[in-house]
Amino acid sequence: MASRRISRLQDVVLLLLRQALPGVQVSSWGADVDHRVFPYINVRRLGGFGRHPDWLDRATLELTVYHDEGLVAAEDLYLDARHALWSAVQHQTVTRYGHLSSWKESMGPTQFDSPWDDTWRIQGLIQLGLRPARL
Repeated sequence: MASRRISRLQDVVLLLLRQALPGVQVSSWGADVDHRVFPYINVRRLGGFGRHPDWLDRATLELTVYHDEGLVAAEDLYLDARHALWSAVQHQTVTRYGHLSSWKESMGPTQFDSPWDDTWRIQGLIQLGLRPARL
């Protein structure tokens, strides 16, 4: 079986957001626990298309922020996370998984109901291009 060169988009995004936002829990899958720690950012890939399976992937990223300190705090954290990703594209920040090569925001920060009491949820969709790490 041939090995692929391109990483999961989530691997790059998780690494970048964890570096940019210390103290914020950043994950691609929420744990089923009774006690959650906020603020919390969830990143999830929503489809996309591979331009070339080894050299370029494009996917839509669902970026969701949950915060327990109010709507403004949730919006601010979303904007900080969005800026970190935008900056990584602009500076072509290289990670061990590759780098983000393009950006298109499909849906800006939007308020949704949070599934947890006394928390706020802000969500947006960002299409990102991904290039692999050089071997």
